[in-house]
Amino acid sequence: MFFAARLAVIFMGCVGASWPIAQAQELDLRSLEEIRSIASAQFEKHHLNSLLLQVRIDGKDVTSLALGEAMTGVPAKIDGRFRNGAVALTYIAALALRLAEEGIVDLDMPISRWLPDLPASGKATIRMLANMTAGYPDHVANDEKFVKPFIEDPFRTWKPQDLIAVSLSQARRFAPGENWDYSHSGYVILGQVLEAATGKPMHRLMDEYILTPLKLGGTFGFDNATIPEPAIHAFTAERGVWEDATYWNPSWTLPAGAIQVTTIDDMARSFDTIVGSAGFLSAQSLKQMIEPRLIGFGVPLEGCPTCHSLTKRFNYGLGAMLRGDWVFQTPLFGGYASAVGTLPQECSRIGRITIAVAVTFTRASVEDWSGRAPNLADATVALIAAKLAPEHPVPFL
Repeated sequence: MFFAARLAVIFMGCVGASWPIAQAQELDLRSLEEIRSIASAQFEKHHLNSLLLQVRIDGKDVTSLALGEAMTGVPAKIDGRFRNGAVALTYIAALALRLAEEGIVDLDMPISRWLPDLPASGKATIRMLANMTAGYPDHVANDEKFVKPFIEDPFRTWKPQDLIAVSLSQARRFAPGENWDYSHSGYVILGQVLEAATGKPMHRLMDEYILTPLKLGGTFGFDNATIPEPAIHAFTAERGVWEDATYWNPSWTLPAGAIQVTTIDDMARSFDTIVGSAGFLSAQSLKQMIEPRLIGFGVPLEGCPTCHSLTKRFNYGLGAMLRGDWVFQTPLFGGYASAVGTLPQECSRIGRITIAVAVTFTRASVEDWSGRAPNLADATVALIAAKLAPEHPVPFL
């Protein structure tokens, strides 16, 4: 079901900056060339192996670009496929909102209705899982039970039950709804809830509610390392040796059934459609997804590396980062880095803006591979955003 209602401007902090659609302006050729020059300069500056770019204005692809190599001696193509990672968190949250629109779930009902044996399920809700306030410790932060096993064997298959068990083996840092913590585990649990609520596997839910309605013909869900050709290969030295990480097993990253590969066009177009304006979601559902209601919420906690207070620079909606007036996702995994940001219609003089960038690395891209690799796609999106909407800068993380 699609809705034509326009979205009120107040919840994204764009009061007084609503621009009628009639004021949207076509970008001139010089501006498009400047955008491509920004991407090319970032490609050279960071010694990237590949860079894919798409910019959309009011739903229209105004420029796309592919630079570098998919693998040694093979040029990257604009339809090259890569892992979309956390972009699927937005899809999962949108799925939950669509199910709520249909009356199948209630976002504020305790998840004990569907997972009665899960600890704290009597207080945790779908909304808390989606906005990362449910308090289930992130399995990715567990050195002994996840990080070390993953480094030793990045091809291992992790089942949802394995990931939830790792999460539950850790001490809970806060009760549901009392703090904020980025948690992959919370979304694995959310996947289990939505499957139980509908009686359908996540693969089918993704197809019915997201991939098919959005016509994402280049996006595929696999619970293993499959990437259909043409594949953009990823390279990393995070395990201490320079290696091709393309076929590392991503089964630990997201709920089974929501682990996907995509194209730059599908990433940009889907994100633009979901978060850029009402239509795919009802106006009320979209408001819930991108309203910065958690600004000022949360505090740092000892032993919780991502617990912190949420601010205008960075806060979280339902399945989406909120950075200034922009809505974002910034996937980073095993040599793949990407970023997609949307400035909603009500904030922009030229119509809603979506910028998507995906990159892979050479060994020279990162000075010190012993730490966490930087997301070198994110800065490119922010620089292009500054060109297109200087009055709405993207806060750097």
